[in-house]
Amino acid sequence: MQEKLKVEGPSKWSWFGWVWFVLMLILTTVVQIPLVYIKGGVLWHQLMWAAFYLLGFVVAIAVGFWGYHRVHHGWQRLNRNDWWLMVKGYAFIIVSEIILGSANNIFFGETSTANNDALQQLMGRSTLTLIMLSLTAVLASPFLEELTFRGLLIDGCFPAKWFWVPVIASGVVFSLVHMSDNLISWLLYAIMGGTFAYVYKRTGKLQSTIILHGVNNLIAMGAMLTTMLH
Repeated sequence: MQEKLKVEGPSKWSWFGWVWFVLMLILTTVVQIPLVYIKGGVLWHQLMWAAFYLLGFVVAIAVGFWGYHRVHHGWQRLNRNDWWLMVKGYAFIIVSEIILGSANNIFFGETSTANNDALQQLMGRSTLTLIMLSLTAVLASPFLEELTFRGLLIDGCFPAKWFWVPVIASGVVFSLVHMSDNLISWLLYAIMGGTFAYVYKRTGKLQSTIILHGVNNLIAMGAMLTTMLH
């Protein structure tokens, strides 16, 4: 049986945690803006916006880590139980996606979420946009989003002894920032975010959900690229 680690957090409601969480929430949106300007124009213009895009992620992740280390001290290595929990968490996400994806198709006639459709449309704007979005989705967004929706939200905004309230809150907020056009699509992202939060609360190690999130995005991006190429 896996030992439940106590995740650090404030003993009471923390204004610092909420302020920093809101700041990171803004940054997760702002860093995407340069993508809009990559399409069109001369090559140097596109490369300039691509550089701004990557730099934005570097700065946002650095800010996120600074805030995270204010509310969570130490960085422990993953053990066998952590990896096993990550595998089970990912399996749960896949099963829920299959079930909810089928329900979404039956009730709403949609084979993909509105968020994924928007990503595919953006990726199709130019080759450079496709490359930038694919790279950051796998290598940068997991860091930025886990720092925001798990690390800072859970550790910085809720008392450490609370378990299910921050897990549910993390899932709800995570889903709200992803584009959904119906309840089933919204529930899909809420379960995904809630599962990440559950794994984080059980392990107390942010790298567990960064890796889990990265693997999920890698497979999702691979599926999108396969669909686009065909």
